[in-house]
Amino acid sequence: MSLVLENVSKIYHDGPKEFRAVDDVSLEVKQGEFVAIIGPSGSGKSTMLSIAGALLSPSEGKVFLHGEDITNLSTKKITEKRRDEIGFVFQAANLIPYLKVKDQLNLIDVLSKHKREKRSIELLEHFGLAHRINKYPNELSGGERQRVAIARALINDPQLILADEPTASLDSKRGREVVELLADEIKNRGKSGIMVTHDERVLDVCDRVISIRDGKIEKQ
Repeated sequence: MSLVLENVSKIYHDGPKEFRAVDDVSLEVKQGEFVAIIGPSGSGKSTMLSIAGALLSPSEGKVFLHGEDITNLSTKKITEKRRDEIGFVFQAANLIPYLKVKDQLNLIDVLSKHKREKRSIELLEHFGLAHRINKYPNELSGGERQRVAIARALINDPQLILADEPTASLDSKRGREVVELLADEIKNRGKSGIMVTHDERVLDVCDRVISIRDGKIEKQ
């Protein structure tokens, strides 16, 4: 398994009261598998995604990435793990307004300059953005900005891709294009992916759909 959450909980305290944002969740995602997580607002979807991506530490349980227990790694090692092995795609593209498209992908310097530039060109061509490399974010459509954000998330060839509401600001056609791009990268390049979404129109693109409510995964 590429990603395993084992009896994971995230607990917050307000005085004597306890709130379980995620409650004893176990999940396995295989290599080449694209999983959608759905559920009402406040159900724990994004918290679970943040734990999977090592942005949050679980209060209980363990997280394994490629068989390695990453639950209690040092801050330095967790940062390296996120940088090298995990790609994040968020609801907002979060592009830097004063950088051209070609420069948005060169912010992460793990790869050598030559490899980074080569990979950037490959990704932008693959996502149909080669003709937009000298454009600034305000010159792009919403769908184009999100495609640039996906390309940026993939620049280091991460093995785990996590997407949080990637279609929220897009119309139906552009949203589906974005999810299909993610699915193509995950399935054809042997990666693993999780997408949190409210958009039921794109669920058929995923291999599996998991529903979460009140911090718990509902029985399928």
